[in-house]
Amino acid sequence: MRKLTLGDRFLPHQHIRIENEVGIKISDNIKDFISEYADLSVKENKFINNDGKLFEISQFITYRMMYDFIKEFKEEGLGKKLPFAIDNGGWIFCISFDEESMDKILLYQMEMEWETKNDAFELVANSFEEFINGLREETAISL
Repeated sequence: MRKLTLGDRFLPHQHIRIENEVGIKISDNIKDFISEYADLSVKENKFINNDGKLFEISQFITYRMMYDFIKEFKEEGLGKKLPFAIDNGGWIFCISFDEESMDKILLYQMEMEWETKNDAFELVANSFEEFINGLREETAISL
């Protein structure tokens, strides 16, 4: 059977709208990654951080989900974050564009009791590239 061509999952005007909403400039390599993997799941979905903690991606998110979370972050005063994936519990992986955590990957822990707004985010990786390059299949991880 023939293979069909996938439609674009993230259009250039959507990147512009996201950049304008957050007030950031997204690098081309991140735009390309988001465009390719938006709304998909991958087998390489496990990441172990420097502290040995395991994180798992359920799927990369859609433009609509990304835009909705960005609006929520603004309304809640949670800073400039670019959400890009969710875990199995619905928590959100984000790239930080805040000065104190620039380029770091943070996990937004919704519906938890925080002492401060900064407690809403847990450090996962020091960069998007480190995070993506560190993703492994479950069988490749010895726990």
